[in-house]
Amino acid sequence: MTDVVIPKWGLTMEDAVLVGWLKSVGDRVEQGEPLAEIETDKATGQLESPTVGTLREIHAREGDEVEPGQVIGRIEDG
Repeated sequence: MTDVVIPKWGLTMEDAVLVGWLKSVGDRVEQGEPLAEIETDKATGQLESPTVGTLREIHAREGDEVEPGQVIGRIEDG
């Protein structure tokens, strides 16, 4: 399993809001494919899949405040 982790976008990013998931549990994903939308105080961007596999777990919901390094989901490799 591979963790889906909130990246640190910029030196001043301390937290962000999970705007929404673009994939659901059970969906097949490709490496680099957008998984979720994240909004910081300066920008909105897409969080990409770190690997090829199936999204198996979601640990954060739409509207949740998230921090860099926080695991928000898990992908079963393959």
